[in-house]
Amino acid sequence: MRNILAQLLRQRTLRKILTALLFLSFSIAILIVPLESGQPKATINNFGDAIWWMVSTITSVGYGDVVPVTFEGRVLGIVLQVIGVVMTSSIIGSLVIQLHRKRDNYQWERMDKKLDQIIEDLDVTKRKTDFIILQTGEHKINNKKK
Repeated sequence: MRNILAQLLRQRTLRKILTALLFLSFSIAILIVPLESGQPKATINNFGDAIWWMVSTITSVGYGDVVPVTFEGRVLGIVLQVIGVVMTSSIIGSLVIQLHRKRDNYQWERMDKKLDQIIEDLDVTKRKTDFIILQTGEHKINNKKK
C-alpha cells in the first residue's frame, strides 16, 4: 500500500490538480472571512473558523457547527463542495488506476513465468525426442551394416 501511495504522489497530473484545488480551497477560506464576520448569527468570524469550515466541507463531513449565513458565503460553500468531490474522485480514480496497473503487472509476470516454464519443458522434451530419434536412427544404420 505504501508503494501505491508513493506512485500516486509521483503522478504529475494528480499533483497539479490537487495543488490547484487546495489553492482554490484556501482562497475561498480567506475570502469567506470578510463576507461572514460581523453578520448576525455568523459562525465564521476568523481564519481558524474558515479553515475548519473548509476542511469539513471538502471532506463532506459538514458538522454544521460552522456554516456560512450570507448568500455569497453559501455560493462559496457550493463551490467548495464541488472542489471536494473533484478532489476525492481524482484521488480515488488515480488509486484505482494504480491498483489495476499493479494487478496487470502481476498477471504479466505470472504469464512470463509460465511461458518460461513451457519453453523449458519444450527444451527438455526436444532433447529427449532428439535422443530417441538419434538412438533409433543409429540402431537402424547398425542393423543394415550387419
